Amino acid sequence: MTNRPVPRQRRDYAAFEVIQTRWNDNDQYGHVYNVAYLELFDSAMNNWMLPRGMLRPDGGEPLAVVVENGCAYFRQIAYPDPVTIGLRLAQMGSSSLVLELGLFRADEDEESAQARFVLVCVDGESRRPVPFPEHQRQVLSSLRVDTAE
Repeated sequence: MTNRPVPRQRRDYAAFEVIQTRWNDNDQYGHVYNVAYLELFDSAMNNWMLPRGMLRPDGGEPLAVVVENGCAYFRQIAYPDPVTIGLRLAQMGSSSLVLELGLFRADEDEESAQARFVLVCVDGESRRPVPFPEHQRQVLSSLRVDTAE
């Protein structure tokens, strides 16, 4: 078994996206269903990338596609909790990167859940790995956080 992640603080993230939980995110136990967390993380990641030219549905640029993800849960959230999702760049290679995301309930400073997304840059047509374009690398580098973890 692998080591369980430790909850991070807001200061450990470089950028934030606010998302409202939805009624259908809750399960029969009255808290957000585990799969909904990944949807919230994915939405926050896309909401951050889209205005920065990282997602081009028209096919003009290479795409960053998710090839792996995972989530650690620390405390439950429930609708109608608003959440803030922090983003940070953990690793960046030529054609792949690791984004770490933290989900914060309301104004809490310690995250309720933590996710890891591995993305690979691929050609829009062939879907084969290609290096991230320089302008995307610059945008992504703004998510670096200097932490003493």
